Amino acid sequence: MGRKSKSHSEPTTSTAKKKVKAVKEDEKVGGTDIISELPPYIVTDILSRLPFNTVLSCRCVCKTWLHLLMDPSFAQLYHTRAHPCIILQPTYKHRNQHLYAVHFDNRNHVRKSSTRIKFATKTHLSMGCNVKLSLLDSCNGLILLGEMYQYRYHDFVKLGQLYVCNPITAEFIIVKPGIKLPSSSVCPCLGFCPKTQVYKVVLLSKQQYGVEVRNSMQTLVYTLGVKGNGLWKSVNVGNDVLGLPRNTTFLNGIIHWVVRSTSAPQFIYSFDVEDECFQPVPPPPEFVSLSPEQTAWSKPRICLGMLEGCLTIGNVAKDASYCFHIWVMKNYGVQASWTKTYTMHFTIHKEVLLLPISQILGLCHNGDILFTNYDRNLVSFNPANSSCKIHKIERLCYIKVLSYSPNFSLLRDIARGEPLFNATLR
Repeated sequence: MGRKSKSHSEPTTSTAKKKVKAVKEDEKVGGTDIISELPPYIVTDILSRLPFNTVLSCRCVCKTWLHLLMDPSFAQLYHTRAHPCIILQPTYKHRNQHLYAVHFDNRNHVRKSSTRIKFATKTHLSMGCNVKLSLLDSCNGLILLGEMYQYRYHDFVKLGQLYVCNPITAEFIIVKPGIKLPSSSVCPCLGFCPKTQVYKVVLLSKQQYGVEVRNSMQTLVYTLGVKGNGLWKSVNVGNDVLGLPRNTTFLNGIIHWVVRSTSAPQFIYSFDVEDECFQPVPPPPEFVSLSPEQTAWSKPRICLGMLEGCLTIGNVAKDASYCFHIWVMKNYGVQASWTKTYTMHFTIHKEVLLLPISQILGLCHNGDILFTNYDRNLVSFNPANSSCKIHKIERLCYIKVLSYSPNFSLLRDIARGEPLFNATLR
C-alpha cells in the first residue's frame, strides 16, 4: 500500500496539510489542544463538512483522526453532505492513465490546486502500463472502467472484463459477463438500488424500433456482493427499448437516456436498477406537440443531466438565435412539473462553437451551469450575464467527464464476497 504517511489519493500539493497544521497551532490555548478535548462525534461532524481533498489530508494528522475517518459511519455521513463534483480522464494516450477529481469554489476557479486532485489510483489499476482502461460510468463515488477499441471510427467497449473501482480507497473488483454480446450493441452502466443498498453493473442492449426481439438482444445485470451470487441475470429488452443509450444520467435509482431514433415516439427512456425493468419518461409538454420534421431535427440535439437533484433535459432551438433551453422536472415522473428554467443565449460567434452540448453535469457553487460539449470540453455557463467559460485543468483539452460524489466507504464492505484487489499493491 506504499508508505503509511500518504493516503491513497493525496492532493498534488500540501496546501491542505499546511492549513490543518496552522489550525491545530492556532487552537492551542494555554497549552491545551481544543480539538483533542472535543467528543469524537463532534470531531466527526466537523470533518464531514470539509472538502474531500482536505479530508484525505486529515487522515495523516494523527491516529485518532485516521480511526474516525476510517469508520463506516463517517463514510455514510460524509456521503450525505458531500458537494457533488466531477471526475475526469484525459483521452489522449500519454495521460489517459490518470484520473482527476475537480470541485468548483464560489468563484468558479478550477486552476487552483485546492480545487483538484490527481488520484493515486491509475486507470491501469497497476496491472501494467500497457493496460488501457477507460472511464465508462460513475455512481455514488464508484467508477466503472473498461477497455475500448475502435471500429470504423467508432469507439466500443470490450466486454470480456469490466472493473468496478473506488478511486479513493484504490480497491477494485473484476466482473465478467456470462455470455457474449456484440460490443456495438451494448452500453455498460453502473447503478445503485436505494432500497436494497446494492450496486449493479448493467449492460444495456440496443433494440431498433419496430423490430422483433432476437435472442441475442439481452440486457444483462450483475449484482455486486453476496446478494448477486456471482451470477449475471438476463432481462428481456422488449421491442420498445430504442437505440443505443449514450451519456446516461443516473437519478433516483434509475438510469436515463435519450431516444434518438426519429421514428420512435419516446424522447426519454429509463431502466429501473432496483426492479430491473424498462419504462418511458414523459418529456416536457412542448416536445409532444412537435411536428415530425421538428422531432427529427431536435432529437439528435437533446441531452440529459441533473440539476439540484432533478432530471434535466436540454435542447437547441431551431432558429437563428442559437439558444439552448434547459427544462427541469421538479416532481419526478410528473410531466406537468417540467419547467423551462434556463436559456443560454449564444450570441457571440465563437460561443456558437460550444454547440452541441453533450451532457449537463450540474451546478457550480456560484450558480453556473456545468456541461460538456463535443464529449471532450468542460464548459460553464453564467445565467446572470449569459457568458461561457471553457475550463482547462492542467492543460487538459480532450477529456472524458462524469459527475462524481466522493465515497469513503470500503469496497470490501460494499461488495462483500467479491474477490477484491488493490490498485496500489499489484
